[in-house]
Order: sequence, then structure tokens, then C-alpha cells
Amino acid sequence: MKACIKHILHVAAFLLVLSVAVFLAGHYLMPHSNRYLSGYTAGGILGEDFDTIDVLIMGDSNAAQGISPMQWYCDSGVTGYTYGSGWLSVYNIYYRLRSIYEEQSPKVVVLCTGVVYSKMSDETELQAAIGDITDELIPLVRFHDNWKDLTFANLLEEHDYSWRDTNKGFTPVTTVGASMRGDYMYDDGVRAPIPLLVRLYMERIVRLCEDHDSQLLLITVPASASWNLARHNGIQSFADEYGLTYLDFNMADLNPGIDWKTDTPDGGAHLNVLGAQKLTTALGSYLTEHYSLEDHRGQPGFESWDRDMATYTDTITQAAAQNREAAEYQLSVLEQSAS
Repeated sequence: MKACIKHILHVAAFLLVLSVAVFLAGHYLMPHSNRYLSGYTAGGILGEDFDTIDVLIMGDSNAAQGISPMQWYCDSGVTGYTYGSGWLSVYNIYYRLRSIYEEQSPKVVVLCTGVVYSKMSDETELQAAIGDITDELIPLVRFHDNWKDLTFANLLEEHDYSWRDTNKGFTPVTTVGASMRGDYMYDDGVRAPIPLLVRLYMERIVRLCEDHDSQLLLITVPASASWNLARHNGIQSFADEYGLTYLDFNMADLNPGIDWKTDTPDGGAHLNVLGAQKLTTALGSYLTEHYSLEDHRGQPGFESWDRDMATYTDTITQAAAQNREAAEYQLSVLEQSAS
């Protein structure tokens, strides 16, 4: 009996030491700046003051390139942040949202639903789930490649997560690559079911928002290359079941006027600045009409936002001008091809 207890204690001690080692390794491998904590500029949310974000957008690259929250602040004083990153999954979003709630208390969480059907082509649903959940729970796995950047000089440096993004997570893209697909939302009578594990984590996100008194809004960013009516029907079914509002900006009645000849940089996979301005305006109008969102312009504690507004205005004006020039060139090319 004593030998058995001794063996158990040895195993427990080994597991404890291993857990501490894994935790410490993960800590030291995390990026030293929140600028590089996630894809695009999602990590910049950690540099914002506590409880200053009223609208939090969660999604993948479609969200990062398609929704510009600083435009809302310029128009109506609503504070928002787009937490978007390439190939971000529902699993990633659940754990990242849980972490964001430690510093922010958004009144509205906007979940961009492109993530529901997104996974690497060479992965099964189970592989995608295990990989992403492991990344979130064990930082050593997520940041293991960062060992290349470790030196004796920076090994013990304090992490500085104070960097702020004046675009609030939005990544402006000014190039144009027309999509000529035509009607991609035709009705073939099919509904794309949400994969079981994805649905489980969607339900966890619903409960997480409820627990933090956030209203959850589902939207789909226009994307002619990856979206269709079958996927819309799958999301609509989930929204109906849980009593959620769902806005699919690919649908004719909600389309913000996207012109796939000029408003995409890559054949309809994402939106460029011209498309993002249209979508952001449409979504912003819905938010201000249906939720109690405060105008923070000029308020104490939001001085940094007022300064960011001026910087953003200059940045987006130049980007839009560059994008319009690229769009005019694209249209001239298409006209020449048609003649």
C-alpha cells in the first residue's frame, strides 16, 4: 500500500513540475508586445483603457478588412473594436472573448459568421477543433515558433501590452480585384448544417454573452467567393432557435451597395476600403437605431479616442482616394475587355 501511495505521489509531483514548466515556457514564448499577439491588429484591444469598448466585433479576416469601428466614432461617438484575424475559428473566438471580458464590458458583441464554416481544407472538423482549443488553453503550443526570437537580452523583459491601434482593428486594403461571379445567393433549397463541435462552441458564446449582459448580434460580411444561401440558411436556423438577430449583408434586402467590380481586392473573398465603408455605414446605422449606445466624443476618459479620430480621418481619406483610383482603373480594364 505504501509503495502504491509513493508511486502516486511521484506521478503527481512529475505532473506538477511538467505543468509548471509548460506554463513558464508558454509565458516566455508569448510576444513581448500586443502588436504581435494576434494576426492583423486584433491584439491592440489590450492597449485600450478598461471598459471603453461598447461594440466588439469578433471574426476572421473578412471582419478585419470589412468593418471599421473608428468610422462609427467619427459619425456618432460609438466606441468599437474589430477583433479579427485570418482563419480565426469559433473555438478561438470563445476563448479570446472570455479573455477580453476581463478588461472590457461591451454592450454589443457582433459575431461575424464566416468563421462558422471556415477551416483549413486539409483538416477534419475534429482536427480543427482539437488544434484550436489546444492553442488557446496551452500558450506553449500557440507560440512555440517564437523560440527563434528569444535571446538572453529579451528573455526576462516585461511584456508591454499597451500598444493601441488608431484603426481599432480595421485593416484598410486599397487594391481592386473584380469578382465576376454574378448571383451567388441563389436558392437551391439546401441548408448547410453547422458542424456539431462548432455548434457547441456557438452555444457557449451565446451563454458567455448572456453571463456578461452583452447583446449578441450575428452578421455575415459580404463575400461572394465563400458565402451562399445554404450557409445563410444554416446560420438563420441557429439564430431563430436562440432568438438572436441575424443580419446577412449578402442578402438583397440588406446589401449595402457592394459593387463586386470595385469593392473587393481579391475576387470577392474580402472587402477593400470602398466596400468596408459601405458595410460599416450600414452596420453602424443598425447599431445606433437598435441599441442604446452613448456618444463618447469629448467625454472625460476618451481623449485618446478624440486624438485617434483625427489620425484615422487622415488615414482613411488617403486610403479611400487611392482605392477609388484603383477602382477607376479596374473599370477601364473591364470596359476594354468587353469591347
